[in-house]
Amino acid sequence: MATVVLQTGGAGFFGRRIAEKIREAGYELVTPDLPDFNLMDYASVEKAVKEIGPEIVVHPAAYYGGLGICMREPANLFYRNVIMIANILEASSKVNIKRFVSVGSACAYPGNVVGDMKEDDFWSGALHPSVEAYGFTKKVQQVGGRAYQKQYGTIGQYPQITNLYGENDVFTEYRSHVVAALIKRYANAVASGADQVMNWGTGSAVREFMYTHDGAEAIVKLMETDFDDTLNIGSGIGTTIKELATLVAELTGFEGEVAWDTDKPDGVPRKVLDVTRMKEVLNWEPPTSLRDGLKKTIDWYLANKEEADARQ
Repeated sequence: MATVVLQTGGAGFFGRRIAEKIREAGYELVTPDLPDFNLMDYASVEKAVKEIGPEIVVHPAAYYGGLGICMREPANLFYRNVIMIANILEASSKVNIKRFVSVGSACAYPGNVVGDMKEDDFWSGALHPSVEAYGFTKKVQQVGGRAYQKQYGTIGQYPQITNLYGENDVFTEYRSHVVAALIKRYANAVASGADQVMNWGTGSAVREFMYTHDGAEAIVKLMETDFDDTLNIGSGIGTTIKELATLVAELTGFEGEVAWDTDKPDGVPRKVLDVTRMKEVLNWEPPTSLRDGLKKTIDWYLANKEEADARQ
C-alpha cells in the first residue's frame, strides 16, 4: 500500500508543483483545502488530519509576497504563518506521523552573512529588517519541528528554498517577487510599444533563482531521506538583477532601453545559498538553467496573461 502524504497549500504556486512530484513518485497524496481544511482554525485541521491519517506531512502553505507585502503587512505575515505552523504541527502529533517537512525560505537567514549562505549561518545573527517578520516565522517552523521531534519522535525536515519562479506564479504588483514582476513589466512594455523600462536601483544586487519544478523535485528527494537538519535548496548560482532584467527583456522581445533609477535602493548586496550540503545529501542538482526556466515561464505567462494577472 502506498504511503499516505498530506500536503498543505496544494493549490499554491509552489505547492502545486510539489503535489505533482509527490504523485509522480508513487505516494498517495491528499491536499485538503478550504472550506473544510482551514489552517487558521485548529479544529478543522485536527479533524482533517485524523480523517486522512497520513504518515508524512509536507507544509509549504504560507501567507507571503514580495517586498511590498513585507513592508505593509508584517503583523499579518507573522500571525498567519505562526498560527498555521502551530496548528498543523499539533494536529499531526495526534496521529503519530513519521515525517514532517517544513518548507522554509532563504529569507530566514541573517541579513549580515558574508558570502554565500551556509546552513551553519542559519542562527548566526539578526534577520534583515525588510523580511524580519516573514523570515522569523520560518525559524519558528524549525523550532516547532524540533520540539515535536523531541517529544513525539517525528522526523523533522527543514529545506530552506531560494527564490522560486515558474508557471502559475503571482504576477500582481503587490504580491509578486522579482522574476514575476519583471516578466509582467517587460511583457506589458512590448504590448504597449514602450521604448524604455525603468527598473529600481543599480541592478548590481546579486540574487539566486530556481525553477519551481526543480524545487519541488528536491522536496521529494529530501522526503525520501532521513536527513533532519537545515538544508539549503537552490541553484547556488548568483545572478545580478541587471543580468536578470536583460535576459527577461530579450526573452519577451523587448527591444527598448533597460533603464535604472539609481535613487532607488538595491537591497541586500548578495543573497545566494551555498548548496554543497544539498548536493551531498540529495545526490542531485537542479537541472533547469535560468534561461530555459525563464523561457518556459514567459511562454506560459503570455499564453495565460489574463488569468495570471488576475491571480492574487
